[in-house]
Amino acid sequence: MNQEFAEYIKNHIREYLPADYQDADISLKEVTKGNDRTLTGLIIRRDDETVTPTIYLEHYGEQFGKGRPMEDIMKEIAQIKMESSLELPIDVKGLEDYETARPLLAIRLCDPEKNQEYLKDKPCTACGELAAAYRIQVMEGSEGTASAIITNDMLGLWGITPEQLHHDAVTAENARSPVCLYTMHDVMSEIMFSAKPTNLFNQPEPIETGAVPMYVLTNQSRLDGAGVLARDGVLDKIGELVGSDFYVLPSSIHEVLIVPDNGNMQAKELEDMVKEVNASQVAPEDLLSDKVQYYDRTAKTLGRKQEKGLLERLSANKAKIREKEAKEPRESQKTRQEPGL
Repeated sequence: MNQEFAEYIKNHIREYLPADYQDADISLKEVTKGNDRTLTGLIIRRDDETVTPTIYLEHYGEQFGKGRPMEDIMKEIAQIKMESSLELPIDVKGLEDYETARPLLAIRLCDPEKNQEYLKDKPCTACGELAAAYRIQVMEGSEGTASAIITNDMLGLWGITPEQLHHDAVTAENARSPVCLYTMHDVMSEIMFSAKPTNLFNQPEPIETGAVPMYVLTNQSRLDGAGVLARDGVLDKIGELVGSDFYVLPSSIHEVLIVPDNGNMQAKELEDMVKEVNASQVAPEDLLSDKVQYYDRTAKTLGRKQEKGLLERLSANKAKIREKEAKEPRESQKTRQEPGL
């Protein structure tokens, strides 16, 4: 972030705000966001405001560098501030009471390797090689969304353990936003033709899979939908529906893809595909991970699939050939010794 650019906005944005914001406190703050991205946020707050949006300036710095007039940028930032003065459905101070916060708990999945700084002061729960972090979803609707990340200090204030937080977050999410499993075909039809997809998750019978089955796993709101992986029983239920072990492709923080293991796919090939899509099509704030996970139904484990290397596969094939050759002479000898009728 160009600090001169950020300081200019801080010092001059007041000129574009209404009269009742001329005495507002205006400040810059560096914020560590998901995937350890450090962003510069502009905060404009009047004394009577308890909640105010943080407007991140990196995007505007890029636009300015490409020739967008500063006048346009300042007007847009001022407009965002005024339109984002949301009337929240609850008193934020009331969230100091855990019973008020409990039904608003939400899960967001992330890659702990990409979020080492971000997760330092926050409780999280392992989900395969990914991690579930927790938020308070204050508002979610057509007018916008508002949420706050849960820190270790908040757990201390509430007097609860990370285990209780996870249990209560799963309970709250199950009540608020059901698990959804769609075929990729249905999702594409929705995008192209606005056809409502069929949720297969609660189907009592196994799914009739096609030649190359692929499913989208998310929640009803499709916001932070990858977090459904951390809910109790979800992985086992998917295994029952697809009738096999399966791969989990981290599409974004909002959804993952489910690919049943038909024996014809290699984790390395799938991971290469995920890396390419993440690099070219997924916004940095929505990036989940490049790590393809594998669910073993028998072991009930989610993690990387340990595939044999080329030398191991050749060695195994040679062993099978030797075993077959060793059996054939015995079977031929036995045939010769058997009396004819």
